[in-house]
Amino acid sequence: MQRRISLIPQPQQLTAADGDLDLSTLGAIVTDGAAEAPELRSLAWLLSDMLARGTGLRLVVADAAEGPAIRIRLEGERPADLTTASEAYRLDVTPGGVAITAAHPAGIARAVATFRQLLPADALREAPAADPVVPLVSITDEPRLRWRGVMLDVVRHFQPKDFVLKMIDRAWMHRLNVVHLHLTDDQGWRFEVPSRPRLAEVASWRAETKIGHARDEEQGYEPTPHGGFFSISDLREIASYARERYVMIVPEVNLPGHARAVLAAYPELGAGQNKAVCPTFGVFEEVLEPTQAALDFALEAYTAIGEVFEGPYVHIGGDEVPMTQWESSPIARDLMDREGIEDVRGVQAWFTKAFCDHLVGMGKQVIGWDEILDGGAPAEAVVHVWRNEAYVKKAIAAGHQVIASPEPYCYYDHYEGDGAEEPLRIHGHTTVEKVAGWDPVPPGIDESKVLGVQCQLWSEYLPTPGDVEYAAFPRLAVLAEVAWTNLDVRQAEPVADRLEAHLERLHAMGIGYRPLEGPKPWQQGGTGRRERFDHTFVEHEAE
Repeated sequence: MQRRISLIPQPQQLTAADGDLDLSTLGAIVTDGAAEAPELRSLAWLLSDMLARGTGLRLVVADAAEGPAIRIRLEGERPADLTTASEAYRLDVTPGGVAITAAHPAGIARAVATFRQLLPADALREAPAADPVVPLVSITDEPRLRWRGVMLDVVRHFQPKDFVLKMIDRAWMHRLNVVHLHLTDDQGWRFEVPSRPRLAEVASWRAETKIGHARDEEQGYEPTPHGGFFSISDLREIASYARERYVMIVPEVNLPGHARAVLAAYPELGAGQNKAVCPTFGVFEEVLEPTQAALDFALEAYTAIGEVFEGPYVHIGGDEVPMTQWESSPIARDLMDREGIEDVRGVQAWFTKAFCDHLVGMGKQVIGWDEILDGGAPAEAVVHVWRNEAYVKKAIAAGHQVIASPEPYCYYDHYEGDGAEEPLRIHGHTTVEKVAGWDPVPPGIDESKVLGVQCQLWSEYLPTPGDVEYAAFPRLAVLAEVAWTNLDVRQAEPVADRLEAHLERLHAMGIGYRPLEGPKPWQQGGTGRRERFDHTFVEHEAE
């Protein structure tokens, strides 16, 4: 009988052998060809640091060494970035040592993440707590989908930089390759733009926050200021930390809607309502007016964030933009007359095109929520589908590449279970089993048009890092497998059979995950401000 090795995501090919390798018998981590590919040395030291932290074993990194070693090598023609081939790897653990090979450094990064899971669970702790022993195994692996991400909302409740770094590390361990940062919304603006100081002074904090659910009118507001923002140096640190792990940061600056925080700082960019940063949650009618001043502001923000994060994508948001203000705006009417725009939705399309033109000029590719399809999205834009799978088909039919995050499967601000003890969520019911059974490529769709998948951690009802962890895990781990592993392998090796062992890893890492049987007493909603509040979740219908 083949030895059972429990990994998440499940590799495409895994052959186990009897026995283990004691890594303390090895002499070094050898980077073959580091002179031609200096990235290998950084990855080798990342592996060395990881082993030292969890097991106490410190292996030096060398260009050459005699005898048994961990040997890291690039071979074959280097594929393009963000292709499945760029993340393919081979990992062999034999009595004579460890061999990690790939054609691209990103593949080495994925192999190191897999190797991390081969170690005992206690080796994932922050201090030596396990022996440096791994099973003998041969793995050949390559992801199914190119884009495998998690979105962290740092706006509705600010999440500190240290926690963002932890989430990057956790994404890496699960072989995700994207962390999407939702940085702006009605409830706050979360990054520094030096040319716009009032974003940090005014837009980054709110005077109070709604207690309980936004729909629960019986509870009032907590009169404690809430806020925070990332400095340029913070953002550069986040970018560097992710880069070392071959995880791409995708920043989102969500405009022209969800603009209350912007307009609190610069009311002249809207219709002059002069309202404070929003203390509650929902969709609000305040939007940027279609003026040159508002457009200049948006382009300054996109320039600032695009210069920090060197990745090829910038997310422009574009969801839930009410038309109410534009319908009565003489400025919007003048624009429509001047540009020959027949429907008020074309005002949003005007903003979207301007954002795209600017970012393309910076060498970036634009991503927008599926509402950018309304009124016509630029052909080069990637459509991020959030409403449901019907919009995946609609976007592909319109010629766009798609990131699939349909709310029923990928919104982890939905309830994890149907029990009364679950803590407060927005609505819905998305179980581990539901995620595990999902195929992100709808029937009849060309898989090459689906760039990938992403789970969403909206933080209206996730006020602390612990709340985010409970919402994310283990659903994020299961989503990682959905994105990485081919359907036939998923069916042959159900993720449910490996979850219990994986929870030991999450525990060792200090992650406050939701147990499969339900929340621990201290994780429950109770009868206070975290009490469960239900209202019916109605799935959106495609237009």
